[in-house]
Amino acid sequence: MKFTKIGLVSLFSLFSVILAFGQGAPAPQGGGQPVEVSANTLQSGRYNGEEVRRLLGNVVMRQGQTTLTSDSAYQYVSDRNKLEVFGNVHITQPGMDATSATASYDGTRRIANMRGGVTLRDEQMTLTTPSLDYDLNAKRAYYTLAGNIVGPDYTIQSQLGTYTSEDKVLTFKKNIKYLGQNAEVVSDTMSYNTVTKVVEFFGPTTIKSPDGTLFANRGTYNTVTRESNFRGNASIKTPDYLIRGEVLTYDKGKEYYTASRNVSMTSIKDTTIITGQTALYWRARGRAKVYGSPVMRSIAKRDTMYLSADTLVSVENVKDKTKKGKLYAYNDVRIFKSDLQGLCDSLTYDQNDSIIYMNRNPRLWANKNQMTADSVVMQLRGNTLDQMRMFGNAFAISIDTLENYNQVKGRNMTARFAEGKIRRIDVNGNAESLYFALQGDTTTMGMNRAVSSDMRMMFKDGQVQYITFLEQPDAKLIPPHELEEPDTRLKGFVWRSDEKPTRAFVLAKRVPKKPKKKVSTPAASTKSKQPAKGKDKPKTAPKPAKPVKKPLATLKPAT
Repeated sequence: MKFTKIGLVSLFSLFSVILAFGQGAPAPQGGGQPVEVSANTLQSGRYNGEEVRRLLGNVVMRQGQTTLTSDSAYQYVSDRNKLEVFGNVHITQPGMDATSATASYDGTRRIANMRGGVTLRDEQMTLTTPSLDYDLNAKRAYYTLAGNIVGPDYTIQSQLGTYTSEDKVLTFKKNIKYLGQNAEVVSDTMSYNTVTKVVEFFGPTTIKSPDGTLFANRGTYNTVTRESNFRGNASIKTPDYLIRGEVLTYDKGKEYYTASRNVSMTSIKDTTIITGQTALYWRARGRAKVYGSPVMRSIAKRDTMYLSADTLVSVENVKDKTKKGKLYAYNDVRIFKSDLQGLCDSLTYDQNDSIIYMNRNPRLWANKNQMTADSVVMQLRGNTLDQMRMFGNAFAISIDTLENYNQVKGRNMTARFAEGKIRRIDVNGNAESLYFALQGDTTTMGMNRAVSSDMRMMFKDGQVQYITFLEQPDAKLIPPHELEEPDTRLKGFVWRSDEKPTRAFVLAKRVPKKPKKKVSTPAASTKSKQPAKGKDKPKTAPKPAKPVKKPLATLKPAT
């Protein structure tokens, strides 16, 4: 490269000569505003095969409100608005300045390509990167060789990035890491508004904050209010739950989470999982509500209990976090386990004590046993049925090897189980029993029918072994040839095997129930019929005498 020295002249004369270069040259292509330059020394020469003017010492370039200074520069003769700038490059315009080791400047397109230790500053942040392209018209900077941004209360690192100083938005790609006062964000594609402090991400993103760990493919996160809106395989892990859904929102002020579409809530304390289509979680209150075909899965010892209803509500023990909470299920409750199935209208599951309270028409099946009552309380042990207490109109039915129906009923009943199989039933109040005596597994020897105030039935391998009565029982054995169909059923007998829920039925999608249409009927007569004197008077039932416990009478099946 060869340069011809023009010589030193007075600073005023040199400035005049340099300015003349810009004034006497043809208008730059593209209609850009002419660039005005000045320097201590001017030389002519060639650079990259083109004729240039070499400016040395205190180079100053001005174009409108933009000023560029450097140690030296080349100005192309063919296009005076293009310069190659070297040494202590400094570009300023209102609200922004940038420095670098070298730069190329196109005054027509108003683009500066800065290289070597680039630093860009505005009132919101400072960006450092090995190289930077800056569009002065759009006030937009973009880098491709890793950048680091430092703001008043945050830092951001990424491989690629764009910053628009006009709207104060930073956009990043590849290996993004945001560190702020309230959160750490790792993402693949992300933008950050330095004014609103809102992070918006467009690829797989993880956010760690005091509220938990969040993950999603799309969404926004306010780093000040910590309000979140996530989409696409979103999840948040709190100290109590791992919540998943296609859409997740979080309101820090209300400590309120929502999840929708393919929702799951996994308890951190145990292996309980609740799935559904919509979930609401009030973290401060420790309350979660799931609906849209919700199902609870409780896993233990390679067996899973499934529980579904129209709505599931989980309530944590906020006073003692070491203890488990309660689950409430209502409307069309269904239960399935390998050794236990059940139906009822509403249910409460105390997970800390492993007790299930079933209300309104509860029906249960344990192996070949069916149990019904007005209400039922089940005690689980190791996720296996251990005890069942039935209150009001209790009725238990078991089927033997010859498909005879052994039955017992009473006011209240307690059934005890071992390894999921019934081993004892205690009946308290108005006890009645009906069971068949077998010879081996092939012949019916007769049917035992008994009535007593209380009784106890012992089972072995699911079959009645013997019955013990309290008070003097009224019992008789009916031989097989005298048995008639009405005699083989206790009053209230209903075998509900067709209602027994399967796993598929418990997991089935729920169809919203349509409200019943109101049917108008003629108004009833306002005249009430009075009962005849002495007739139809309600009779007051006498108070039952307290049972006097006498030695137990034991009745064993005939063999």
